[in-house]
Amino acid sequence: MDDKKASKLQHWERHWRKWYLLYFYVGVGINFLLYFTKPYGFDPSGSILWGSFYGIGIPLSTMFVGAHIHRKIWGI
Repeated sequence: MDDKKASKLQHWERHWRKWYLLYFYVGVGINFLLYFTKPYGFDPSGSILWGSFYGIGIPLSTMFVGAHIHRKIWGI
């Protein structure tokens, strides 16, 4: 059991940048969806504070939450 977990951890450590970037770009995609659904969705562009919060917060939160879920699924 420990050898299997060690190999999974070693694989994660080799490829962690790829997964973090993938989840970051998913967050950027969510931001684009929010922006292009302006009449129906939430539009934070009226305020520089809320626009920057959502522009930075959504990609960073999806990056960390996605990587956390990914590691939990792999059992690392």
